[in-house]
Amino acid sequence: MKRIFSFAMLALISLSLFACAEARNQKPVINGAKDITITQGDPFDPLEGITATDPEDGDITQNIQVVGWTASNTTEEAGTYSITYTVSDSKGLAADPVTIVLEIKPRGGGSAKAPVISGVVRNQEFYIGTGDWDPLNGITATDELDGDITDRLQVVEDAESFYDLTFPGKYTIKIRVVNSNNIVANETIILNVLPSPIPTSISKDEIKIVLWHAMGDANQQLLKKYAQSFHDYYARPENGGYNFVVEIPDSKGNYDSLKTEMIYAITAGTMPNMVQAYPDHVAEYLAGNAVVNLNPYIYNATWGLNGADALDDIIQSYREENSQYDTLGTYYSLPFNKSTEVMIYNKTLLDQLELDVPETWQDIFEIAPALNQWAQSNNIQNFVPASYDSLGNAFITFVRQFDGKYTGINYQNFQGQYLWRNDDNTTAAMQFLKDNKQYITLPEYWDQQYASTPFVNRQTAITIGSSAGVRYNVPANNLFEIGVAPVPYNADKPESKAVIQQGTNIALLKTGTNEQRFVSWLFLKWLINTENTIDWAMNTGYLPVRESGYNHPTYQSFLNNPTEDQKYISMAANAAYLQFDHFYYDPAFIGSSRARTAVGDALERIMLGDGDIAAALEDAYKTASLGQ
Repeated sequence: MKRIFSFAMLALISLSLFACAEARNQKPVINGAKDITITQGDPFDPLEGITATDPEDGDITQNIQVVGWTASNTTEEAGTYSITYTVSDSKGLAADPVTIVLEIKPRGGGSAKAPVISGVVRNQEFYIGTGDWDPLNGITATDELDGDITDRLQVVEDAESFYDLTFPGKYTIKIRVVNSNNIVANETIILNVLPSPIPTSISKDEIKIVLWHAMGDANQQLLKKYAQSFHDYYARPENGGYNFVVEIPDSKGNYDSLKTEMIYAITAGTMPNMVQAYPDHVAEYLAGNAVVNLNPYIYNATWGLNGADALDDIIQSYREENSQYDTLGTYYSLPFNKSTEVMIYNKTLLDQLELDVPETWQDIFEIAPALNQWAQSNNIQNFVPASYDSLGNAFITFVRQFDGKYTGINYQNFQGQYLWRNDDNTTAAMQFLKDNKQYITLPEYWDQQYASTPFVNRQTAITIGSSAGVRYNVPANNLFEIGVAPVPYNADKPESKAVIQQGTNIALLKTGTNEQRFVSWLFLKWLINTENTIDWAMNTGYLPVRESGYNHPTYQSFLNNPTEDQKYISMAANAAYLQFDHFYYDPAFIGSSRARTAVGDALERIMLGDGDIAAALEDAYKTASLGQ
């Protein structure tokens, strides 16, 4: 009951944040825009049937701007044209741009088609100081008869198509290509050149920033160590002689309470400068317009992720996770304490019974009778051969391993989608778990939040848990030796191996001065540099976020020749890297955290409750949809 109440309270708090954000000012909406086909020479008015409305200003149709079709255009040239409509309200808030395709067919009919231009991102941002920008980067052109004609792409040079990367403003760039039938394809890019947020000079007075986190005492001390080394580095005369102070307050307890406090802080205007956050938390903070776009910092030629701190040195799947929030690939966070799940097993017991380490779930079921017989012989009560720590992770991982559906995202409007209902493979995954619940269970079977206590008490021989938490599964007094291996997979679908990529990232928040945001950026860079990501990984059990961290001799020595104190963290890391190619992450959107909780509750009902799969999945859908 407490869990349901807490979940409901979080939902209400989140809703209040979005309501406050909406109350500030709502976007206008463009209506009536749709693709059009006409014949060469026909009249065409790009504004015919197009309207714009704003919740506060009412009808603002007269303010609509047309990009990609001007008075100089005629319909005498056959081909395709992308036409974009934009509008802003009286407060300067812009509607989501709407783009249509105008197709002008040649006179006399015929089957000749226009070329196709692909890879165009029609609305782009560029921050002054972030290097160069190529309007044709990533764009290709193909034609039904001519094939690849990318080399014929041209940037139109006229009074209406130009840009200046050194001066803020919105620029229109026209791109065209012509095939051998003299039919054209046209595309338009709107480039918004923005001033750099990086200050031109930095004060030598104290500049203080605050990082909110949910780390335990030991990890909090590590954060303080990095804060001190950061201060000391920039205090040196050769590094500027600055007085950068990073405050690491006490932990917010756990990630849910951190999120709750953050939502309160956003609404009250009392945010920290930096926050540790899961991707779905970042998505919710974005809804409150609270998160800093990191792109102008990352790509800055002087202060960005360059050289030893290169962006492409960060592990690719972590980069993808942190740039998933819009179609432009904007970074709103960077990875920090990343982990995965591993299988922890009672090595002493498996060796004693001469059992192979399981590689699949079906392997576990095969050795289960021998494990059960051992438990009975040793009078172990409430024994179940295997367990899975996280309800949400268990649901999602099994669904993926059965090629089922969990969540998705509509990239037109970035609305989340709950997909687990009425999906045969998802149902099959749940049926598999229900049918084998005597072999694998959940911590709630023992009234526990995690399975580590039953594991060290020998009430289960195998547990799936976080790679960063392996040490909690080590029994006292050397009762038995543990082993760590990759998460099992579904033997019936070996091509669908799936292991969750988890852990939090760090975001910068829209508070304080430009100097404070800049110092926050420098500290984020500092936290994830090669030296610190190695130190963090070796002391915590998390994984380095950089390729250079993994490949560094210090970390390789830790993996291959750990000290006695490093033994279990090293075992977990080695197991994690064996399954690295099968990592997955789910799309982050407003409501994705509700989905995790809801499907976890559904799994508990299926395995430990009435077992009604259809009803559990339906109820999870209804719960997750709360507030949509």
